[in-house]
Amino acid sequence: MVAATVCGMTTTQPLTVGAGSPEDLEPAFAAAVRAGDLDGIVGLYAADAVVSLPRGREAAGHAAIREAFAAALAAGALEVGAARVRAVVNGDLAMTTAALGDGRVHTQVARRTAAGRWLWVRDGSRLRETDACLPALARDLVA
Repeated sequence: MVAATVCGMTTTQPLTVGAGSPEDLEPAFAAAVRAGDLDGIVGLYAADAVVSLPRGREAAGHAAIREAFAAALAAGALEVGAARVRAVVNGDLAMTTAALGDGRVHTQVARRTAAGRWLWVRDGSRLRETDACLPALARDLVA
């Protein structure tokens, strides 16, 4: 376990990360959000992953991704529901999509680790419309 402090909360990162298949990433994410499990969310992303944020911003790496999702969780801005999940796999890379009942689609790129686990490396849509995940200064800027 690795300890970290984010937004005044101390969390520990799990030793087991990722999912057994690309299709399992989305249900694991939904379960972690429902449980308010920040470690579980961050554990689905590679250490070098990049998550798109509003206004062209990005969260790159575990520390920035943790901060963005901590803020989104604290604001109650992460919604999960039933999703139709698909993955297109090419070797150790996969494109995953989750089509939600309201018509939104989340698209990510995943990579298989040497241990055979799958982690997201690029998330271009999940937080893109969630201003709460931006650093405080960025939220105060006029677009």
